[in-house]
Amino acid sequence: REIHLELKEKAYLLGLNEATILKQIRQGFFGEEVQRLILGRDEIKIWLRYPEENRNSIEDLNKVKIKTISGNLVPLEEVASYEYKRGRVKINHINGTKEIRVDAALYNAEYSSAVNSEIDQKYLSQLKIKFPEVSYKIMGQAEEAADSGRRLGIAFLISIILIIITISLNFKSFYQARLILMVVPIGIFSAILGHGILGKPFSMMSVWGVIALIGILVNDAVVMLDKYNRNLQLGMTMKEAVIGAGESRFRAIILTTITTFVGLAPLILEKSFQAQFLIPMAISVAFGVLFGTIILLFYFPSLIMYFNDIRRARWWLWHGGNLPPKKIDVEPFTKLKNRRNEIFE
Repeated sequence: REIHLELKEKAYLLGLNEATILKQIRQGFFGEEVQRLILGRDEIKIWLRYPEENRNSIEDLNKVKIKTISGNLVPLEEVASYEYKRGRVKINHINGTKEIRVDAALYNAEYSSAVNSEIDQKYLSQLKIKFPEVSYKIMGQAEEAADSGRRLGIAFLISIILIIITISLNFKSFYQARLILMVVPIGIFSAILGHGILGKPFSMMSVWGVIALIGILVNDAVVMLDKYNRNLQLGMTMKEAVIGAGESRFRAIILTTITTFVGLAPLILEKSFQAQFLIPMAISVAFGVLFGTIILLFYFPSLIMYFNDIRRARWWLWHGGNLPPKKIDVEPFTKLKNRRNEIFE
């Protein structure tokens, strides 16, 4: 505990300040070295302070007399008021600025992002308004999560670029690589929907689950698009090829969806503390596969037809209002086929 002084107006009129009053109080109770004597081979320090009976109690502060510039003595209570407060254990500095650190631990760590967000909105932002010179920073797990999020964003961008390059080389079409990447929003939406159904917050582990989920959805889209291209090679019309691709992947996608969701259900329903860290990732994968693959069965064939209309519209603008004879003429398969025929000719 500490004694906190607050000077009165009379103190300033008498030429006193905080440093002067605190120094005199310290001299009286703790003492001050006034002289050193050498006796033989020994050095003796002489300290001056109040007698022991006048400095062994906090109540003795009421008896303290403060010496003014003119040499007069005035009681402490006339120039200052004081109170007892709990003092800081230590004072930390960062880059020359005082730092106050507040530590806390959550019973359930998966709610850290929600709790930090609420603290920021309700308390820290209000503190910043009242005290503009004060700055704050949420550290600990939130800081680590932010750093992980930045590194995860870079890794995700690199993975997307690698996926585009790989698919473009495999299908010999940058257009179809972009078409497959249209399943990414499906995965994100499905994962968020699953968290909303179970009432779980979307955490960093959920993002890792989304990345794994996107790999599954991209794989399904690649297989379906490959079947679509093969159907075109067999001479089917575009509509027949799209429907045939969906039908051929229906059973495999449904079985994969059911087995994946049922296999992850025990982990999602687990109540142990150790499983709480993996549950968000399991929710992203399980519900992403459940909703994402089902949406993919109906969404992706329609997406192929939609982008075909977009390419025909672009053809119409480029060729001055003339549409291609057939829808299949703007597909990458037709361009590859024409290129092979030119090479053989």
